[in-house]
Amino acid sequence: MKRELLMILLLAAYSLAQELNLPSRPADAPSGSEFAEQVWNYTLEDREAAIYAQIMAGNIPDFQRVLVPLTFTESIGESTYEVLYYVLPDYLAVGADSNYFLIPMTPILAQRICNALNLTMPTRKMVNQIWSAAAVKLSPQPIPPSPEMTTIPIMWQHNEIVWGQREPLLSEHPLGELVGGNKKDLVISNKIYGNPPPGRVVIYGWHYTDGTPIQPLYSGHSEDYADYSHGIRLVQDSIIVNGQPAEITGLLQNDSLYVLFSDEGRIPIPYYPIGAAETVPPSAWGILNNGLASVRFIISEQTDVTHYLVHISSDGITFPESLLLDKNNPVLNDLETDLLYYFRLQAVGSDTSIFTEVLAAMPTESSRKALIVNGFDRSYSGNTRDFVRMHAAAIKQYGFPIESVTNEAISYGLVALSDYEIVDWILGVESTADETFSNSEQDYVETFLDGGGKLFVSGSEIAWDLDYKGSSADKAFFANYLKAKYIADAPNNQANTHYKAVGIEGLLFENAATIDFDNGTHGSYNVSYPDVLSGVNGGVPCLHYYNLSSSGAGIAYRGSFPQGETVGALVYLGFPFEAIYPESKRFEIMENVLDFFEDPTALPEKALLPQQFRLEQNFPNPFNPQTIIRWQSPWPGNTTLIIYDARGKLVMRQASGFRQPGLYELFLNLGNFSSGVYFYQIQVGDFLSESKKMIRLK
Repeated sequence: MKRELLMILLLAAYSLAQELNLPSRPADAPSGSEFAEQVWNYTLEDREAAIYAQIMAGNIPDFQRVLVPLTFTESIGESTYEVLYYVLPDYLAVGADSNYFLIPMTPILAQRICNALNLTMPTRKMVNQIWSAAAVKLSPQPIPPSPEMTTIPIMWQHNEIVWGQREPLLSEHPLGELVGGNKKDLVISNKIYGNPPPGRVVIYGWHYTDGTPIQPLYSGHSEDYADYSHGIRLVQDSIIVNGQPAEITGLLQNDSLYVLFSDEGRIPIPYYPIGAAETVPPSAWGILNNGLASVRFIISEQTDVTHYLVHISSDGITFPESLLLDKNNPVLNDLETDLLYYFRLQAVGSDTSIFTEVLAAMPTESSRKALIVNGFDRSYSGNTRDFVRMHAAAIKQYGFPIESVTNEAISYGLVALSDYEIVDWILGVESTADETFSNSEQDYVETFLDGGGKLFVSGSEIAWDLDYKGSSADKAFFANYLKAKYIADAPNNQANTHYKAVGIEGLLFENAATIDFDNGTHGSYNVSYPDVLSGVNGGVPCLHYYNLSSSGAGIAYRGSFPQGETVGALVYLGFPFEAIYPESKRFEIMENVLDFFEDPTALPEKALLPQQFRLEQNFPNPFNPQTIIRWQSPWPGNTTLIIYDARGKLVMRQASGFRQPGLYELFLNLGNFSSGVYFYQIQVGDFLSESKKMIRLK
């Protein structure tokens, strides 16, 4: 039943995507002939810039906004495939229904438009399908070859010839019906990247009325070539195959299903090379609930951007629907209330940016909400920038409404953490390569926790970045607010080895049994260096790595934070939450975290406090010259470390100040100690612990 409902929703979303995602045509937009006159003597570069600006502003005929459905059935082996896709009724034009210009363009410009609108150009096989399905089949009208065939005057002359054919047929075949035979097609083909090398335009078609194409598949022109005979037939990339959403470009790369759309083999690169976009996607943005059936986008100001293209998904993987987002009123309506949606953006300016990362939101009337912050920006093998889907699905399973933002949105002040009960901060493998918590982010997190906030944070390089490599301010934040101490870069200092954690008895994950996380083969990425942690300032290890009971894998804390009086809470994992598998285990772990945050009886505060005094063996031992001494105390009091040599002579007495009950450790550099045996004790108030032996080796 759940699967059937998902399919209904996917198909409903897809049905909304049968129109070009362009603004309404401006009232003062030039007609086709006016635009031709405007660019009559433009250079190719200026002309194509003008074409792009007109199309992205919505200056196309209204009849070209509605795409035409095409269906076919094809068998591959023993399987049969029913395919539905949508095409532009005619070749792309600038202007109005009454006066338009079927404008030729280079493949570079055509690909930019496709990228901006989630479209593709057809393959040779698709051109044949489109011509066969055309309700209007015009007879090709070539113009004799000449050096002027790439100029606007000849392009406009041919446009007038085609209109002379099309106009008499309007009463029987109105604008919007599928037309063929009036242009050659720019096509997707292996010849784009074949021999001759990249930098070619591939053309095909211009069928006679008997179905014979004038132009065989040809790649003899350079990428900056466009003549009067070329047309751009746009095809929606999102399709339906056997009732399931798919993408033409994806199927063209598939080892077996390419047959559905290609008669020249698999096409591994189904697009033209256009170089890097100048327009950049927003880095500081997010999606907030906007009430019933609506979400609102918050986006940092980009002066060179005219609008945004928002891509919508129900699973965070396939994005079958794309819509234009008004830059000045970035609200999306007509959504399903209490349904989890995933979004990614492209910024549109002089060209179209690459995609942003994926974020998620849920339109709802509920006043409760959790915020997901995506802080995993690092270019890292396996970072697909869509891990919000693992976090959002788990929180949604628990029943919390969700909003999400990028970490830059926090730094820019676009959203206040204090507006949320719970914050889930994704840090993946961010590390020193891209910074985990910046100084400004630390300030916002401190304020949030001081005010009684509840923070869930996970990542495998947080301790390495903040505590091992960080500044004094980083170390203070890590100890006072993440309640942790860096111990090692990986369990037993062995990278690519340990991929399991176990809950500690009596704490929030005690019933979780073994927790597996990814080595790169389970849907996320390889967690090579999971941080080893210990708790400080009241933070208590709640997980340890499998078969390594002294290697902490997570920290839990409930209580007030340094500058606050309200009780807050923290759960910090030394490995990424999104790397946990399978999904059911992620749901279980998130439920444990949210139970801890939500229900004061789920884990009484006293359960986080030691019930007896214990002094642990220093680590490492023997040492040279650094070592760590850990202890737990159930009592408050002034605390002192005392060290004697083998003869019983006092060699160090170090006061640690007044400490509340909790788990503590001291990092010592004893480079001035000679090689030999020493004994250490901890004194809390009047209590003096037993002695432990440690060995200094040079």
